[in-house]
Amino acid sequence: MAGESVQEPGGLDSPGTMLKLAREEQEISQREAADRLNWMPQYVAIIEKDDYAALRRPSFARGYVKAFGRLLGVEETPLMAAFDAMNVPATDVPDNISKPSRRPMQLQKTGLGVIVGLGLLLVLVLALWLWRGNMP
Repeated sequence: MAGESVQEPGGLDSPGTMLKLAREEQEISQREAADRLNWMPQYVAIIEKDDYAALRRPSFARGYVKAFGRLLGVEETPLMAAFDAMNVPATDVPDNISKPSRRPMQLQKTGLGVIVGLGLLLVLVLALWLWRGNMP
């Protein structure tokens, strides 16, 4: 086991630690990094703690780490290798959500009121046509 690196969250070789060290070396605050990436302010701290489940979309964690690494100029290959070693789940869709039905949505219900209204409109148009035809 000697020579093996630790790949636990918060470990020396974790992507979060690598990114945090690079950010601090460049003297960039967490807020400034989030602003440059157009992220929610807490995302930088979440990624630096390797707490990807706390993200609104954990399935996008790989992209977040890659974008943060690019911003800081961190070499992508070791960064992504460290991320992959953490075995972050790729999906975040709960099992209890059912798939949407494939039936087309009915835009309007044709009820009795609509039919009666159209009938009255037809009678009104017919009456006006007959009345105008009888005028001298």
